[in-house]
Amino acid sequence: MIKFKITVIEVKSTIKITGNKVQFQQKSILKETWWLMSSSFPNLNWARLRTYDDLSAEILDCDGSKYTFSNEEEARYFLMEDEFTQFESLDREDEQEIGISLSLVDIPKGKNERELIEKMYVKQTEIRNEH
Repeated sequence: MIKFKITVIEVKSTIKITGNKVQFQQKSILKETWWLMSSSFPNLNWARLRTYDDLSAEILDCDGSKYTFSNEEEARYFLMEDEFTQFESLDREDEQEIGISLSLVDIPKGKNERELIEKMYVKQTEIRNEH
């Protein structure tokens, strides 16, 4: 059994103290990937994985929970243990399991995280009605 530490945080910044000033330095996103929970098919239950410039990683799930990890490998392992599959790796066989064409599946987008989270769980009937 592999053990790893999960820390849930709200702040994506690091603190830098210079003199009497406290400054927040925003982490830069190196990579963003999207994952689908295979046990939810034909409904789409999304999770977003971001890897930052300090090589830490963060997962945002459809419940709005954020999980941070010291590296991307730990985050990927967490997602796979929770039955998530990377969207880019899905193929024609997966289409049959999902029950819809992957060309009809859109990665969620939003103006802010609240709007994004609202689009991260999609029922199969909603997918067909959008296209």
